[in-house]
Amino acid sequence: MLQIGLLGTLQVVHDGVHVTPSAPKVRQVLALLALRANTTVPLHQLVEELWEERPPSSASTTLQTYIYQLRKLPGLCDPQPPGPAADTQALLTRPGGYRLSVATDCLDAQEFAELAARGRESMERGAVAEAADLLQRALTVWRGPALSDLAPGPIVGIDALRLEEQRYEVLEERLNADLLLGRHHRLISELTALAADNPTREGLHAKLMLSLYRAGRRPEALEVFQRIRRVLTRELGLEPCSELQRMHQQALAGDPGLDLPGGRTALHRSPTDGPPVTLPADVALVGREADLQHVGRMLSDTGGKDGPRCVAVSGPPGAGTTAFTVHLAHRLGDSFPDGRLYVSLGNPAGPLSIDDVLAELLEAVGYRRSELPAHRADRARMFSAWTAGRRVLLVIDDVAATDQITDLLPADAGSAVLVAGYRRLYGCQFKMRVDLPPLGSERSLELFLGTLGRDRALSDAHGLHTMLDLCGDLPGPMLEAAGVLALRPHWSIRQLVEWLNRDRPAVVAHQRPHPFHNVVRRCGRLEPRLRDALAKLAWESTGDLTVEQAASLLGGDADETEELLEELVEFFLLGVDRATDPTTARFFQYRLPPLVRTALRAIQPVRTCV
Repeated sequence: MLQIGLLGTLQVVHDGVHVTPSAPKVRQVLALLALRANTTVPLHQLVEELWEERPPSSASTTLQTYIYQLRKLPGLCDPQPPGPAADTQALLTRPGGYRLSVATDCLDAQEFAELAARGRESMERGAVAEAADLLQRALTVWRGPALSDLAPGPIVGIDALRLEEQRYEVLEERLNADLLLGRHHRLISELTALAADNPTREGLHAKLMLSLYRAGRRPEALEVFQRIRRVLTRELGLEPCSELQRMHQQALAGDPGLDLPGGRTALHRSPTDGPPVTLPADVALVGREADLQHVGRMLSDTGGKDGPRCVAVSGPPGAGTTAFTVHLAHRLGDSFPDGRLYVSLGNPAGPLSIDDVLAELLEAVGYRRSELPAHRADRARMFSAWTAGRRVLLVIDDVAATDQITDLLPADAGSAVLVAGYRRLYGCQFKMRVDLPPLGSERSLELFLGTLGRDRALSDAHGLHTMLDLCGDLPGPMLEAAGVLALRPHWSIRQLVEWLNRDRPAVVAHQRPHPFHNVVRRCGRLEPRLRDALAKLAWESTGDLTVEQAASLLGGDADETEELLEELVEFFLLGVDRATDPTTARFFQYRLPPLVRTALRAIQPVRTCV
């Protein structure tokens, strides 16, 4: 697939590889052909672009050389015979000139034009929020000033200026839509920067005045007028335009005509629905208050300026990372008034694609699935555009790797992301990482008594403490154990412990409670080599293991075994301690938690991993 970028530096990308030519004249030819894609560019225009009014006598031959060099670029060769492998992108010779024949979705300038046109159509039919999002998506296609790394001739130079003017027109239209939507508070910082960069653009200063006035900052709005008036009279000898002068008089008089008009927006979501909230049901947590407050303070801190605040939460199987992130999101409604969204990358049928997750998010905020773009990058830009200027909290569950969340991140520092990982996560996106520990014996006892009932639980004190030890003080397995006992009221806790320890195949049905659920789910996400190694350790080890002992059991060398053990630690399926065994030359020794050992022995009775 060929992609040609004009809205920024000149870029040519073929199948993900940058193949942009470096020779200045060749770049000029390509830029002109791309600007006039799918039309024939006459030879005299190419000559004028390259040499203006003084072409050399060899201009025609030299131009053919440049065309030859372009044809060597992947994706610009002559078309192949028809067939499934044919490459339809081509640089073609035509009578009197050359033609760059490409699909419209190959050009970022075309993508910008199409999104802008859709935004204008939405504005015309009154769908202002939809228009604002589409226009912002059009603006995000730009990477910088058009053809900013080119020394253009007269034709490309004019076309680049034309594109820049179109960009400014779309920016003005998007600002108008945002003002209609009452987003004046969010626009002030953006407009202040734009006005400073464009000191004579009267339209931008008018919008800044209006935003400040509607935000209750009338003195600052009046100062904007005085500032641009000084610039215009000093540099151009002009008075401000009639629009600015009229707005100045209205601001002085407190004219209600400057107030936000009502009843002029149309959204796919009903305005009475309020901001989108797609969180699962809240659940009460035991023993997590300190962590909840710590993470909550970090997420609510609006002082940062370097992107959304991201927190990664992970822990052992059954530590309750999903419940923790969902409960915290329910708590933080006041801090994120524009929406709280939940998505899970996990699915009983297999992990969801990021394309599907983005579609789910965009549907939640009001888009119709039939209107969504096909490509992930376009959906990511659409979601980023929707979050721009909003304060949104996004909860992403069942994450295995940091790169899964890259396309899901909101646009700016007003929003935040809570990531629940089933292994430890790393990356510069995360401002904080939290590992949820076991609850501890007192909190575990409190949770189990509150769930099962004090009388029944305390009637079997020995079985109770054995069960808590087996569950490792983790809330998930304990709640599942209480669920089994609720279904079998004639069982004692000791009978449940004995049932779990039987040496026979255990059926862990997803639709019924079972203390092994969390371990089975976590083990099922491991690579086969890790699953097999863990199952073997569960059967053949009895206590803490040094690297050398594990290598002997697994039949590998010490270095490879140490890396394998550390990967299992990342999944919280092995515990780790400082080495105390004098026979090891390594720093650490490893242990299987009782729940992991028992679960693997129950579900792997023939000592192989399924």
